[in-house]
Amino acid sequence: MKTADPMPKNSVSMPAPNVWQQTHQIRSYEVDCHHRLAVLSLFNFMQEAASRHAEALGVSIQQLLLENYTWLLSRLKIKIASFPVWQDRITISTWPSGAQRLFALRDFQLQDKHDQTVAAAVSAWLVLDVEKRRPVRIGPFIEKLRPLEGQHILPDALDKLPGLEFRTHEKKFVVRYRDLDINQHVNNVSFVEWLVESIPNGVLNTSVLAELEINFMAEAFYEDRILAACHPLDPHNTSFHHSLIRQQDGQELARAVTVWRSV
Repeated sequence: MKTADPMPKNSVSMPAPNVWQQTHQIRSYEVDCHHRLAVLSLFNFMQEAASRHAEALGVSIQQLLLENYTWLLSRLKIKIASFPVWQDRITISTWPSGAQRLFALRDFQLQDKHDQTVAAAVSAWLVLDVEKRRPVRIGPFIEKLRPLEGQHILPDALDKLPGLEFRTHEKKFVVRYRDLDINQHVNNVSFVEWLVESIPNGVLNTSVLAELEINFMAEAFYEDRILAACHPLDPHNTSFHHSLIRQQDGQELARAVTVWRSV
């Protein structure tokens, strides 16, 4: 007789000192046209886990806004070993992992029901003065985060990416109301969506994202016109260099590098 699954479909816990953990069962609207966990759902899961943990530590966006501060994701790198499919169960763990100049660092690990790591990421966050729109010193906030110093799931440094020299593929977007987050600017997940959408259709139909590194450089707002451009870094279209540009003023909003794996 088959025993009942001991884990609820969606749950949260803190299994180790200052490690936040959430479990999800992937729903139909969280997969892509190939029944795999959608890239955007993956980023939304990580964002939600980070937000819930920050709230538990007393430094959520809502709590910081009371003092005219907010969090901004500045840099992120993720490596994806495999994509779970519809109805699979995944567990997301996240923890503060230190500081680097003005950045607070946070790591993520996603595991399947067999406890195998399917994705790992490291991210760098700024605290922004809402009125001045400038970053502030991270020290007082790090004290509340109580980071697990040096406990990085990826050894990769989060450096500044170079600018895009050539634009082989381009696609244009207009910021929709649904793209805005509680900071009243474009959510970082929409930035990732535009980057992915600029990839040639032939790559999207035959490959999955294996790695992404992104620098978020400027904010975008409602009805901004966005140009997503990319250029392949190899003749087989397995890696791309990306740039997001606001067309009204030429401001570069983000830079990224993606790596794709055939399926």
